[in-house]
Amino acid sequence: MDMEQITADDPIRRLRAENRADIIASRKGDRDARFKQQRLSLQEVKELIADITLEEFKELVLRLKGRKPSLDTLKAIKNNCRTSTHAEAFFRVDGAFDALISIFIGKDANKQLEAAACLTNLACCSHKAAQRIIKRAGPYLVCFIGSGSCYLQDQSAWTAGNLADDCYDCFSLLKAQGLVPALFTLLKSPSSEVVKSAIHALRSCTKYGDPDLGSIIFAESENLKNLLNLLHKSGTEKVTLHNTGFTLYNIYYLAASQHVGISNCEAEVILNCLHKSVSNFPVDILIALPMIRCLGFMSSGNEICNYLSEEPMFFSCATQVFNSEYDCLKVEFLWALTNITVSGKVLLDVINLNSILKILDTSICSLDCSVVQVLYYLSTLAMKNEKIKEILQREDILKRISSILNCGEKSLQQAAETFFRIIRKHELLL
Repeated sequence: MDMEQITADDPIRRLRAENRADIIASRKGDRDARFKQQRLSLQEVKELIADITLEEFKELVLRLKGRKPSLDTLKAIKNNCRTSTHAEAFFRVDGAFDALISIFIGKDANKQLEAAACLTNLACCSHKAAQRIIKRAGPYLVCFIGSGSCYLQDQSAWTAGNLADDCYDCFSLLKAQGLVPALFTLLKSPSSEVVKSAIHALRSCTKYGDPDLGSIIFAESENLKNLLNLLHKSGTEKVTLHNTGFTLYNIYYLAASQHVGISNCEAEVILNCLHKSVSNFPVDILIALPMIRCLGFMSSGNEICNYLSEEPMFFSCATQVFNSEYDCLKVEFLWALTNITVSGKVLLDVINLNSILKILDTSICSLDCSVVQVLYYLSTLAMKNEKIKEILQREDILKRISSILNCGEKSLQQAAETFFRIIRKHELLL
């Protein structure tokens, strides 16, 4: 069925078809997007040479196989691996990769650093290339992270982050080589650039929810402590705060799934960072989002729920979030509020219902997954508080939600049905 027929027959199916088309287009452009974002670390050479043809690039790569390839040759190769096309061409030159590895593990510090930068760029090439690099260079990357110069530590950590970001299999190979403990040691480095690269890599390593990481992260209290310290350390760059936030979000997912205890002190650090990010205008969403998500996982335990329900700063953050323009932050904050409500602490006075209904209207129009989240949160709140239930029984609200009952998306329909069962409006299901 073509798009025009879908548009005429079923607007819901049209939206889904458009979303699928967007996802496919996004995946096609993903590799080159990663090159633009991750191809070089912070030690990027400023003097980029002019673009060269593929044939000229292959001739350049052949020089690696010479007896003593120059530093300029390595820089030129690194700078020209700026697209997947050039990176793939590198691997087609017989013997070039072996020559690069020999330089990387050699004794010339300057060439080592440039070879590491080449590997950083090549790590974004393809899944096959990433695995090839990990199997040959992974143990050396881990070694240099633990004992190299600060420059080599920085570049090696950044390379490892790119490789771990490729897929779970790539991460698993690096994990087996001892990458994660080595990265945590870098958090104590006096170099902000080294710390930044370590956080970049840790975010990639923790995003898969690998349960094995629990024994590494929670067995050594200093690991988590050093991460949390970055949130209130003076002068921490915004990009480091952002990546630290998402790394902690990944870690607190592990803590919740493995029933690891979380202290009030940890929640206080997260709450302080969130408060700073939402207290000014505009709200710093890059920091606020991962902090709120951390609170979502933290509030799965009653102790943290009790702490948050009695903490004035939490109420202040709620006010700022629900008055902001970011619906995504409001949905995430509802997560923590719902957990607190389930624990027996109803915080009705921090809930801006008009703001929540706006989120609901937006999500209903787009028919995205946030509808399920919002309806679940509202249903839970209604079960725990009669006043909220009375508000949600208004006819205009019920009319909004009843439009989902026949949308054709099973998960959304089930969420709407659950909502109506809870507020006892069975007649709308008939």
